[in-house]
Amino acid sequence: MKKFNILLALALGSLSLTSCLDNVDDPDVSNYIITSPTSIGETNTTIYELKQKYSNEIGTNNTFKEVVEDVIVEGVVVGNDDGGNLYQTLVIRSIDGEKAGDEKDQCIEIGIRNTWISPYFQRGQRIKINLNGLWIGNYSKTPKIGTPYYTSAGNKRLGPMLLQNCATNIELVGKPDPNAPELTPIDCTQGEGLSWLADSKNQGYMNSPRLVTVKGTIDEVQGDATKRAAMGELSGEKEPLPKIYSPKELYDAGYAVDRTLSITGQSKLKVTLRTSTQNDISYLPIPADTRSYTGILTYYSGWQIQLRHKDDIVPHIDEK
Repeated sequence: MKKFNILLALALGSLSLTSCLDNVDDPDVSNYIITSPTSIGETNTTIYELKQKYSNEIGTNNTFKEVVEDVIVEGVVVGNDDGGNLYQTLVIRSIDGEKAGDEKDQCIEIGIRNTWISPYFQRGQRIKINLNGLWIGNYSKTPKIGTPYYTSAGNKRLGPMLLQNCATNIELVGKPDPNAPELTPIDCTQGEGLSWLADSKNQGYMNSPRLVTVKGTIDEVQGDATKRAAMGELSGEKEPLPKIYSPKELYDAGYAVDRTLSITGQSKLKVTLRTSTQNDISYLPIPADTRSYTGILTYYSGWQIQLRHKDDIVPHIDEK
């Protein structure tokens, strides 16, 4: 009899628990929506027009200006921090011209202060951003949208906006589209694209940043350089062998390592391959053969490219 009562009690308890679970409200996920839940306004300018309007600020290194009117641009996310090599940075692109790669095919960086922003802004996601209350200018010779900050040396620089600015200034448009045309990089491995890359007249803020593919070999693993360790710029320690893209022994003040990429098909043309430390790309062994590299092209003292993800190296390098 006692056994029957115990079983009955367990059965009734199970029914009661199931009933309670069925009546539980859906979880409140409103705190996980960091962008504006309502429209921030209609797009009224292009990235190309934005660079022209603020040419004084964008064209001068470490110069920036607060925007005090509704300037609304739209673009597709083509670069984020999902691979760990672009820190607190989105790159959006808008193809407003007659074809990809012309002067109106433009990108711009958006800085957002958060440890990981790619879950909110996936590649292929179209967004609108209202610059009212934000700042636009040039950081390390790259056009950027963000807010100012002071360095440890007391210098004022254009840095990332606070995460809460997204709720008032950024709106998602639709859902991420992995087939968005903006995700197709400009081919700078041959023909017209390679000639464009080789022309130093193109090195300027109107062509920076850009999503491109280049092809070449890395000088640091060619010939005698393969077994010759470099000296770390900060630590003074020798580079470990075999060589990887970004060993901690070599990082500079920006916590990154520069490698020299000799471009295939253009004699003496070199591009800096810049890789941050401690991400999936940084630990990969550098291939000695010719590879295609896709990433964000910017101009500093010359062209430099930052990969977004280890899959931007083709053929793909499997980790050993």
